[in-house]
Amino acid sequence: MARIRPFRGILYNPEKVPDLRAVVTLPHDVISGQEQQAYYEAHPQNMIRLILGKVFPEDTEYNNRYTRAAQFFRSWLEEEILTQDKDPAFYVTEIDFRMNGEVRTRSGFIAVVGIEGFEKGIIRPHEKTFSATNVDRLRLIEASRANFSPIFSLFSDRDNEILGLLREAIEPLRPDLDFEDLKGYCHRLWRVTDRKIHKEIGKKLADRPVYIADGHHRYGTALEYLDRIKSRHPTLAPNDPCHFVMMYLTSMQDPGLALRPVHRVVCDVKKGTVEGFVRKACAYFDIETLDISRLDRKQIEKASLHELMTGTNSTVIGAALRDDKSFHVLRVKTGMRDRLLSQEIPEPLRKLDVTMVTKVVLEKILGLNGAALDDERSILYPSTVDEALDAVYRGGCSLALILNPTRLNEVQEVSDAGLIMPRKSTYFYPKVMDGLVINKIWDK
Repeated sequence: MARIRPFRGILYNPEKVPDLRAVVTLPHDVISGQEQQAYYEAHPQNMIRLILGKVFPEDTEYNNRYTRAAQFFRSWLEEEILTQDKDPAFYVTEIDFRMNGEVRTRSGFIAVVGIEGFEKGIIRPHEKTFSATNVDRLRLIEASRANFSPIFSLFSDRDNEILGLLREAIEPLRPDLDFEDLKGYCHRLWRVTDRKIHKEIGKKLADRPVYIADGHHRYGTALEYLDRIKSRHPTLAPNDPCHFVMMYLTSMQDPGLALRPVHRVVCDVKKGTVEGFVRKACAYFDIETLDISRLDRKQIEKASLHELMTGTNSTVIGAALRDDKSFHVLRVKTGMRDRLLSQEIPEPLRKLDVTMVTKVVLEKILGLNGAALDDERSILYPSTVDEALDAVYRGGCSLALILNPTRLNEVQEVSDAGLIMPRKSTYFYPKVMDGLVINKIWDK
């Protein structure tokens, strides 16, 4: 049974930090080095100092990015830069954003959710994680004893019971937070402190699975952290804050829920592998090659990629190679998926583009092994076509693979089957900003 609870959130004090644009950030895993520096310069109490501190050569076991994050957190609380609410609340949020030329609104709420092992089927993942990131996030939570970033999660709400009830609750209220971020997206947040609503929503969600959309590393480290705390404190009460993790929850049926594709950019492969890529790929794909040297590159790319991004054929992959004046459109040969993958890959995973890219392109054609696939430095995962192509044509990377976005029904099907997609299979957009609410989990 899913346990959805209100909590006493920690928020920026508007008297000391009136402009939230200067302190909120994207989640740690989508922040580039350049963005990290920009966040540092934006404000002395920017969230970047908590979620993704800098690493210095003189760092030690006792003085490092994790211990500094904990020190910043404690001092900001003492100085009342951050303040904790007196009453438990659900934090209802809305974000207005632009995607594909259209303004959309996504609604949700931030709560704490009982931590459960995946084997129970209450909390359902869909994506494999990176080992190094798991270690990184565990060290942060052990040092800070707080959830700085909400896990982005989903639930089914076909009759609009949950979000409808919350919208009714906030309708007469002014937002407690109302600001525009640096992208021009508008954020609003309301505190809902009515205990009757807390109880009703908790009851309605109790028998529904919770699907992790974004934040698998954070949930995995919450599980491991809880196990470590329980080993040191065997009598830990079932309702202790350590048994819960902060989540942002939204409905699968919310009209503002959106997914972007996650492309692959291979930074460095063995000499000769890229040159022979098209020849090797012909064994598995029907390939159409577009010459971009005779026509405007942007026009050719937009024309060819339009089919990838909007077509119903989920077997189409684009490929751009370094020092190659062609763009290749790869269509999986008829029957090839089952011929290659039926013995080792269950059907819900077999039909995914990310599975074909991982098992066939990255492993068979490029020869990448498990260690390389688990190394975030060997493959980049941009969510826009321009970023992927620029990494090859301007950045010197070896190969860009352009994918269609994974569909929401595919995420649910894989999760319900207890299966796991390859790493970085989905990009739920926009990300939930860090710095709206913080959850403190351990005072002992």
